[in-house]
Amino acid sequence: MDNAGSHSHRQQSVKLAIDCETGELVPADALLTMPEPEFTALRRAAMAARRERRRGGDAVRYQCALCKHPLFLSRRIEGLQNRWFVHDGKSEHCPWSEGTRLTPDQVKALVYRGQQEGRPHRETKQFIATWLAKDPLVSEVSQEQTTFSEVLKGEWRRPDVKCRYRGLPLVFEVQLSYTFLSDVIARDDFYKREGIFIIWVFARFDRNRAAVTDEAFFNRRNLFVLDAQAREQSSERAVLTFNGYRQRPQVVADQVHDAWEAAFVSLEEVHFPLDTRRPYFFDYDAERQRLETARIDAWRAAESAAWSKGVEDYLAAALNYYRSDYGDEGKAALLEVADRLVGNARWHRGFEVLRNARFFGFHCVLPVLMSIRLNQPVGYKLASVYQVIEAGLRSGSRVGKHAFAVLYLWAYKVYQPTVAAKQRQWLRDYARELKRSVDDGEETYRRDTAFDEAIALLFPEIADDVATSFGTAD
Repeated sequence: MDNAGSHSHRQQSVKLAIDCETGELVPADALLTMPEPEFTALRRAAMAARRERRRGGDAVRYQCALCKHPLFLSRRIEGLQNRWFVHDGKSEHCPWSEGTRLTPDQVKALVYRGQQEGRPHRETKQFIATWLAKDPLVSEVSQEQTTFSEVLKGEWRRPDVKCRYRGLPLVFEVQLSYTFLSDVIARDDFYKREGIFIIWVFARFDRNRAAVTDEAFFNRRNLFVLDAQAREQSSERAVLTFNGYRQRPQVVADQVHDAWEAAFVSLEEVHFPLDTRRPYFFDYDAERQRLETARIDAWRAAESAAWSKGVEDYLAAALNYYRSDYGDEGKAALLEVADRLVGNARWHRGFEVLRNARFFGFHCVLPVLMSIRLNQPVGYKLASVYQVIEAGLRSGSRVGKHAFAVLYLWAYKVYQPTVAAKQRQWLRDYARELKRSVDDGEETYRRDTAFDEAIALLFPEIADDVATSFGTAD
């Protein structure tokens, strides 16, 4: 026999079996990954039941999920190991009988149907239908009633339970074991297209099941679970009640994390969205967005408070620096505060000058502005603020001869430090000459804008003036 024929002969035929001892459904593929001791033990148990049947007994360890015929486990080891279920004797009417050829789609459809025929599945359907029939908000309850498409001819589905809730068409599909994701998607698409709401029902919450994960992520992290607790609650409430598992986002250590929790829910607590036709009881996305927004708002508020405190600390450190007669320790403390500001979300390149000695250094811009605002000489060994202003008006930069004169006159106008009447008149005359010069396009008082953003930050009272183009080349 050639290799191809040998491989074909060994192909698994029965795709799904019922373990009669546990009531669980066992996919044939699971045999291939089963540890050898476990497979050997199950094979011996199935063979022991087979021997007992040969002696007239009725012992059955495994049944075919479709025809309910007894099965035993077989294997062949020849290079590669192969394990499969085998009907114990002929089962002529079973589509999975050895030798029958089915298309992949037919196999999937039969596997799904085979799962639905178990006793737990029938009991679950009956439980749902019974309690729906008792609900005054529910009408037209039926089980396994074929629903034909009103959109595409020839398409139909047979939901486990069907009803109308508050006049809305609603079906329930029970998932007790595994269901092919393609079948789930196909059913979702069918019911959505037909305008019918669908609820997938699980018998228990098992995070390790792919079907649970798929459903949770598809339906806003919501799971409808009909376990023992939910059944008990249904009896106590006298209305169909599910254990509503939801993944709730929570803020832990300033990060949003997801945590599973459960609460009992009835249909009255369920939302029925027209866009997806997938009922839900908890809007994960909305809650996550709320938490993210609150977390970001709190972070922004904290950053804003830290920024304001940092600005205050910078001005205080600058004052100490000037009072120390520009000592090295004072400078280091000032730069340390500036470095802290760098880590804040509000920091940008325009504030780099806060660490530039051309801005805060000896007889530079910062000590002049602080003197005007504080109404006392700061960083200058002069007798009055007027003398500081006068010195500042004479200072220049690479931009112009009196590059900061406009800035200091703005500060003088806003902060109004104490000056003698004669000095006040002199400053007025100076301001008139400055304006004439600027209006005539002369460069004598062209303003140096290199420090504008830092000045607006530290001296917000003159921020609007600094934001204008007056005195610049623009």
